Amino acid sequence: MSEPHSSNESSSTVTQHSQELEKDIEAVYPPPKEAINENDPDIDGGYAWVILAAGVMFNFCTWGMNSGFAIYFAHYIENDTFEGATKIDYAYIGGIAFGVGLFFSPLVIYMRGIVGYLPILILGNILQFTSLMLASWSKKLWQLYLTQGLMQSFGLAFLSLIATPIIGEWFKKKRVFANGAAAAGSGLGGIVFNLGMQKVVETRDVHWALRAQAIIGFGITWIAILLVRSKASTHKLEFNLFEFSVFKFAGVYYIICFVLCCIFGYVILLYTLANWVQTLGYSSYQASIVSAMVQVGSLFGRPCVGLLSDKFGGATVASIAYIVAGIFCLAMWIPARNYATAVIFALIEGALMGSVYAVIAPVIARTFGLAKMNVVFAQVWVLMGTAGIFSPVIGAKLVKGSAASIDPTAYQNCAIFAGIMYLAAGGFLLLLRGYLKARDHIFEKDGLTDSDYQDYTSVRVPVIDVFTNIFAKSKEKA
Repeated sequence: MSEPHSSNESSSTVTQHSQELEKDIEAVYPPPKEAINENDPDIDGGYAWVILAAGVMFNFCTWGMNSGFAIYFAHYIENDTFEGATKIDYAYIGGIAFGVGLFFSPLVIYMRGIVGYLPILILGNILQFTSLMLASWSKKLWQLYLTQGLMQSFGLAFLSLIATPIIGEWFKKKRVFANGAAAAGSGLGGIVFNLGMQKVVETRDVHWALRAQAIIGFGITWIAILLVRSKASTHKLEFNLFEFSVFKFAGVYYIICFVLCCIFGYVILLYTLANWVQTLGYSSYQASIVSAMVQVGSLFGRPCVGLLSDKFGGATVASIAYIVAGIFCLAMWIPARNYATAVIFALIEGALMGSVYAVIAPVIARTFGLAKMNVVFAQVWVLMGTAGIFSPVIGAKLVKGSAASIDPTAYQNCAIFAGIMYLAAGGFLLLLRGYLKARDHIFEKDGLTDSDYQDYTSVRVPVIDVFTNIFAKSKEKA
């Protein structure tokens, strides 16, 4: 009769030890802050596709419209539109339009947690419309700084900072593809606003081009605002002003360095390509076509990067994309002397150089968990905005001689700088891959699996493991 009693005691002891082990594991690896309902028809399907369509429209009217500044930049320089203005002035305006609003991204994300996403999106649309309308009536340079520069920057930031993370709330398995497909909207917008506004500039004038752009963007953005919905309450997302804990981990520094390098290369190439074509001796219309080819490339390249990233991992695919982009900058942009080469180069770079927009949100979610994605995303975009402000100025400073003269070597230094930045961006992504793979192996030793919804701030990855795991494999994609 004593044996069953002993057996019960043994079973009770095992159960107790098992429960204690589970508590120890939870102490080291905090459980998910939210559990996504795999049976939810709106995750990776259903209304998620409507959200994706809205994301395409938001990108069309923000980054797509912003890329159209290349046409205005070339026109302002060629025609000396504002008395006393230099190419550095126009470069600063382009940089301000890209980056100043992003610099305040933590405040924008924090305000979303207080007032919700709709008021900020509506305000962003109003600011963007008003900025371009006022720019069309600007007579003095300082007015252009305030309208097409500063005001447009806040309009762009309010729209893009709120709309981009929402896409990730509706997708899990197809998250990187969804972000890549949405990012392709900027390519579509770039085609429309580069070719379309160039035609308006030629048939009417630059002022009417600004007005047409304002009206088109205002109408399409309103459609996107009416369609968009958020799952922030379901996922229990955080909207803190700042998250200091993430700076204790190497992963955030790899992401920061990647973003800085790729934006330095991206903005310089995006804003200077049209003017570079004119230094080869071609017309402003031909230059606008080359500038539009960048957007054609992004229209197809970003969804492809998203699809491949869902299969092989965002950091893995994007690192290859930026290394290839850097090689083409050095090997193709520098010796380019004819129109056909310029078109092909623009297509290739367009397909690759904007990969950051397809992978940045999913990569941050993979590194820090979905709950902290908005907070970390905002902090990273502060640096993206800073790089965006000064990138056009660096590009303008690197141009040899007058940007309005015919000189095939005028943009050689720009090509070298952009190429090196892309190669560096690819290198930092490889380090991030090593970091994620090393962390995966730490999880696997305890029989755990990586999850987009887990808080990783308690996991330490030794620096040496980052380098030894750059080309390693694990059960999870990186």
